[in-house]
Amino acid sequence: MDDIAITFNFVSKKYGLKRGWSFANIGNEIRRLGQQLVLRDTAPREYFWALKDVSFEIRRGETVGLIGANGAGKSTLLKILSRITSPSSGRFEVKGRLGALIEVGAGFHPELTGRENVYLNGAIMGMRKDEIDSKFNRIIDFSEIGQFLDTPTKHYSSGMEVRLGFAVAAHVDPDVLLVDEVLAVGDAAFQAKCLNKLAELKSQDRTIVLVSHNLANIVQHCDRVLWIDHGTLRASGDPDDVVEEYLRTVSTLPMAIHKGKSALNGGKKESSRIISVCIKNARGETTDLVEYGAETTIEIEYCSDDSELDPVVCVTFQDVQGYNLGGLTSRFGGLKLEARGTSGTARLILSPVLFTRGVYSVSVSLLDSQLQKFLDVFPAACYLVVEGPSAATGQISGHVIFPHRWEIVDGCSLSSAHTCNRVLIETM
Repeated sequence: MDDIAITFNFVSKKYGLKRGWSFANIGNEIRRLGQQLVLRDTAPREYFWALKDVSFEIRRGETVGLIGANGAGKSTLLKILSRITSPSSGRFEVKGRLGALIEVGAGFHPELTGRENVYLNGAIMGMRKDEIDSKFNRIIDFSEIGQFLDTPTKHYSSGMEVRLGFAVAAHVDPDVLLVDEVLAVGDAAFQAKCLNKLAELKSQDRTIVLVSHNLANIVQHCDRVLWIDHGTLRASGDPDDVVEEYLRTVSTLPMAIHKGKSALNGGKKESSRIISVCIKNARGETTDLVEYGAETTIEIEYCSDDSELDPVVCVTFQDVQGYNLGGLTSRFGGLKLEARGTSGTARLILSPVLFTRGVYSVSVSLLDSQLQKFLDVFPAACYLVVEGPSAATGQISGHVIFPHRWEIVDGCSLSSAHTCNRVLIETM
């Protein structure tokens, strides 16, 4: 059909897992190669399926977001679309001129200057020299690297390469534009400029495929979302619905309580160690499901026999991608752990929970009094599954809703237009 810009029909991509040389015994390696080349001894190879029977269609003028965990197959899909790699099976079709920015520095030669790489990269994307000449000043103005235009790109930072690469790709006047997570490398001002450019291309009925872990951008700019999970298409549809489903199920099965070996001591009976960690709701029930705005307790059972150690408990939170969202120590809260007995329990009370909807891992560690030496570490000891406002609505951004209120100042009068979450933050 004429209105279909991209077609993926049962596309699969597999990679052979290569084994390195065994330098401990090179004779064995020579014999192994001899068996393969001379005796044609074809031992079974191991394969990794980056994509497996993926099918979808994208209409002309549609902006489609690709979401999924790291290693799910998103970048492989873009590389197939941009013809950097070929599928192992299946077929695909892209109609019209293609612009792609899927890797930092892709299409750049490090020994060439920025000026020379503009012409090289533009030619790779199908632009004629006279076309690049006419757009050259706009490309450079957009990239903001004019001062370094005649410097070899091997001296560029990753952010400078991204700016120049996106500037070229966006000015190809592509019918289809592919953009990978590399936008996250640029600063906030340049990201805003790129998103405005995407909105401009969208208004011109161009087809855009956007890969991003920033789900707020996905919801705000995309007409449809494809969720790639372990090389397969798990869901496709409305951005709000697919992102909501992704947030609910992107993590492994959460644990409300953790008892086991620490990452540091391997379960050895050290004088100071963490025994268990659990999550409790406002009713004191052990659970991993908590509500935004409600009270939640993280309960840490520890053991410290050294009365002079003065240990400190640290609790940190990570999102589903493993990025650190911050944390707290018992020292900051003014809590002094008892170290005279065989065990004790420290409670971190979140009152209220301010995380947006999603899954968050809770890591717990025990430190010395100087906060320099780790006595024990439980990474991802528990998970918080938060029910509440979602970043998928586009009305909020990120993982934390800050205590706030909105006000409108009209002349000399001050009126409160909207008040939300006016909470008292107390140091426990």
